[in-house]
Amino acid sequence: SFLRKMGLKEYSRLAHEHLKMNPQKIKKEFEEALTNRRRKIFFVDDGKIRAYIIGTLLKNQYQCLGYIDDVYVEEDSRGKGFGKELIRVFTKWALSRKATKIRLGVRVNNTKAIRLYKKIGFRIKHYEMEKEI
Repeated sequence: SFLRKMGLKEYSRLAHEHLKMNPQKIKKEFEEALTNRRRKIFFVDDGKIRAYIIGTLLKNQYQCLGYIDDVYVEEDSRGKGFGKELIRVFTKWALSRKATKIRLGVRVNNTKAIRLYKKIGFRIKHYEMEKEI
């Protein structure tokens, strides 16, 4: 859950938003991802957990797709292929469950992640907009 907390901190920084990072909620989220058959969590462990991906299988009467909820690679481990490998493993898992597409959301200012996603075949599909109220 430490790695997830670091991922949330980075997201907060990129999003310019304050997130409440309750350790119990983080633990519950991981437990749910491990037990829900439509959600999956994968880790890269090189003697130490350095990266993770959390994804969901979304299925309705029209389509089945894998949605990447979160990918995080610790700062010291970036550029070593961990993120690419996690996405490959998640894609394989989603394909085995009849998914035909993989989707994800990314902050517009997360240029390194965008570059990685484009490099492995993702393309911009739509824009999501937000307004403070």
